[in-house]
Amino acid sequence: GIDEAFKKAKAIFMTTYKGDEERYRQMTNYNDDLDGIIWFPTEKDTRKVADIKKNNNVLITFPAGKRGEYFEVKGEASLGSDQEVLEKWEWWWLYWHPAQKDRFWFPREKDERRVIINIEPKEARLVKR
Repeated sequence: GIDEAFKKAKAIFMTTYKGDEERYRQMTNYNDDLDGIIWFPTEKDTRKVADIKKNNNVLITFPAGKRGEYFEVKGEASLGSDQEVLEKWEWWWLYWHPAQKDRFWFPREKDERRVIINIEPKEARLVKR
């Protein structure tokens, strides 16, 4: 059930680490599966990006199929290349605003504020409360 639960989870938690401190935040999930790289658009000037630059271990948490259960996926994060940012940023925006496709022109030039967080899943487990 982990693949189905991940696909259904439109909001997940991503935990980063600053020393011994866990810092988590809600992320919008539009990834379809856990096979391969999971990615999220964000901006460079954020705590999560600063945390990842110092410690690339992350934890993704999302609900399982039953009440009181959730999945944890440990992974390693990296930041996407400039080319990847150019390719994925527009797609991400239009995913949430598809009606804008015909009348919205997204600037394709490099924007120093934008970044893509890539997470390579390493280990998963089901947690029951």
